Amino acid sequence: MTDEPTPHQLSERIARLEGEMKASHAENDAMESRIESRIDTGLALMREDMAKRDAEAVKRDKDNQRWTITLVLGCTALVIGAVALFS
Repeated sequence: MTDEPTPHQLSERIARLEGEMKASHAENDAMESRIESRIDTGLALMREDMAKRDAEAVKRDKDNQRWTITLVLGCTALVIGAVALFS
């Protein structure tokens, strides 16, 4: 006598395995959705941080330009004043 399963037992096993596969696929899909959500959230935060950095960089550039222009004008005025004083 052999211990081979009957066709009914095989079909029950197949049905159980298919159910487990569907459950695994559903778990994987849910996990993938969570991961994609976290990635999207992370990317949104990075974009926000980049926008803030860009705005700060623009402000620093404007401030630096103002200081540079003021310095150049001041030095020019100083040179003109010195030339006028000593000539």
